[in-house]
Parts: sequence; structure tokens; C-alpha cells
Amino acid sequence: MGKKCLECGKEIKEETDSPYCAKCDEKLDRQFEMVEDNILIYKELMPNEIDILNKFEKEDIIDLYIRVFDKFKSEGDFTAEQITVLNNIKTTFGITDSEAGKDRVVEFKEEAKPKTFKKDTCIDCGKKIKEDFNFCPYCGSRLKL
Repeated sequence: MGKKCLECGKEIKEETDSPYCAKCDEKLDRQFEMVEDNILIYKELMPNEIDILNKFEKEDIIDLYIRVFDKFKSEGDFTAEQITVLNNIKTTFGITDSEAGKDRVVEFKEEAKPKTFKKDTCIDCGKKIKEDFNFCPYCGSRLKL
């Protein structure tokens, strides 16, 4: 008897090192991409997304961290939300500074946050917005809780 898929429990007929059948592996890859998109757009990591990422190897999570870091860095100075999600990924999955790369470590500095907020300006990208927006239409930053 062959090994069973960890996701669906069906027998894996093809020869593979993956603990998942081809169908579940493809589904998990799509979920991984969706989690990455959500991190980039909403700048947060939800508990259900952590559950999805726990199904992947550490190398995949390190690669995710590096891609997210590089994307955030390309947008300019790091925001508090970006730093928080990067540190959350690192601590949740035990990524060390050497695994992430010494040049990919960020720390939150209080002075990086603006002292005053204008209700008609996004605090992350600085573009003019309507006061009743929940998210910035330009950068996707969450404006209200």
C-alpha cells in the first residue's frame, strides 16, 4: 500500500517526495499564492493563513519572507504594518536573521510613524483620499479598524 495524502487522505499513486497528492499540492500552491497576495495587500497575517503556511517547508516560508520584504522595500520606507507583518512571519516560523539575510531585517522605530494624521490623507503613501475610506485605493493600507 502506498502513502496517503496528508490533506485529503487518498492514496498517492504517482511517485513523489511530496506528502500531498497532485490535486491537493496544486490547491495548496494556489492557497500559498493567495496568502502572499493578502500579506502584500493588507499587510497582515491571519491565523487561518498561518495554518496554510504551516503545511509548507521552512525554505518556502523563507522565500516568501524575502519576496514580501523585497516588495515592501521597493515601495519606499517601511510602514509600521509592514514591519509588524515581516516580524510576525519571522517569529511565527522561526526564521533567523541569517536565514532571512542580515540586510533583510527591519525593526520598528517610533519616529518612523507620523505624529499627526490628516483624515483625508493616507498615512502610508500620503495620497489624498476620502475620509470615509476603510482602505487606501492607491496602496491598500488599512485606514480604519
